[in-house]
Amino acid sequence: MSDTLEINLAGRIMLGASRHGLTDPARVHVYVRAIVAVIDHRYPDGRPGLKALEPLITEQLQLLEAALVDARLRRQLAAGTVPPVAPVAAAEADPEPAAEGRPRTRQRVLKGKGHTVVAKAMEEKLRDERAPVQQLLLEDCVHLGLLDKKQAQRLVRGMVGRSPGEGERQVVEQLRQILQDQVKGIIRRLKGGPWATPQQQEEMRQDIHNARSVRSILMLARQIIKERREWEKRNGEGGMFGSWFGARKGLA
Repeated sequence: MSDTLEINLAGRIMLGASRHGLTDPARVHVYVRAIVAVIDHRYPDGRPGLKALEPLITEQLQLLEAALVDARLRRQLAAGTVPPVAPVAAAEADPEPAAEGRPRTRQRVLKGKGHTVVAKAMEEKLRDERAPVQQLLLEDCVHLGLLDKKQAQRLVRGMVGRSPGEGERQVVEQLRQILQDQVKGIIRRLKGGPWATPQQQEEMRQDIHNARSVRSILMLARQIIKERREWEKRNGEGGMFGSWFGARKGLA
């Protein structure tokens, strides 16, 4: 374990592990890393302290517990060892029937918690966490011209099987390089353009290098577009340079 957060999570997961047949330390580590990835995705600019993280940690541990309970029930069903079904109590009710064609999600009300915890498998949870970044790649990045559709689809496929934090970090590395190359191209074509001095160019390079999320890359790209257009307006430029980034689909 690399830090206090992971040690805290590992201890809390192992505390209740035996109730669900979880005894393998390697599996505990996988769950710890999955929860850490959710936290890093929620706080891309740096984690707050454990006290501030407690509500999110509690939520993730409850989701994990519900997923483990669900997995144990499925194993018992497969083995034919499910105990007799007791009458449904007020604390545990069956959800409403799902619409035709849609899978039914098991829900379990934890006694004393006062709210319903949706029992999702961890992989489904991670897939949901990756979805917002994947949507930014397929829509915003393509719209701005950072990526074409095939590039965006390739990056989305590359995130599958990775934690949200790890997947976004790898995507951001590629987007930083793409944006840097595009800015260099503008500087060459416009003989400096809005960033005519070496100091301005170095500041731009540092801004791109310091971007740590897809959202921050997009914000920076929009700012670059704004500065380029303002420069062209002041200098009477445009024409063949008016469709940056390249000749791709329209810019806002």
